[in-house]
Amino acid sequence: MGELKDLREDQEKLLSRVRSFGDKLYLAGLGAYSKAGDSSEELYEQYVEAGSEAYGDDAEGKSKLLLAGRGFTVRARALLEEAPRKRQELYEQFISTGKEARGEKAETSNEFVLAGLGALTTAREQSRKLFEELVSAGEKQRA
Repeated sequence: MGELKDLREDQEKLLSRVRSFGDKLYLAGLGAYSKAGDSSEELYEQYVEAGSEAYGDDAEGKSKLLLAGRGFTVRARALLEEAPRKRQELYEQFISTGKEARGEKAETSNEFVLAGLGALTTAREQSRKLFEELVSAGEKQRA
């Protein structure tokens, strides 16, 4: 009879954990929806401003949609020009993070192994941080 009781308690604990995680997923989804709505308008305005700067004096009388399209193109080109430098910085950051994770073994580790380990470690940390931010935003939205 004791085994059955233990099994029931284990089931209840598991169900409780699943419910808790389900609640967090719901809040993260609510937070993501809220953040997307907030940031999309802000991003649109930034693109309109960048488009207005790109057109200069010719921006007068043009629709906001056209200005935003031009602003998006200007920003995309700037990102493409920065990509090689950013890629190198990210690679070096991954190597550094990989060295921290490997500790003393880092000295004998291949650079690509360190970069891969650093990428995994960084992705894990960033995803946990993003999830927590989304849950927090969802809690605020629900309140």
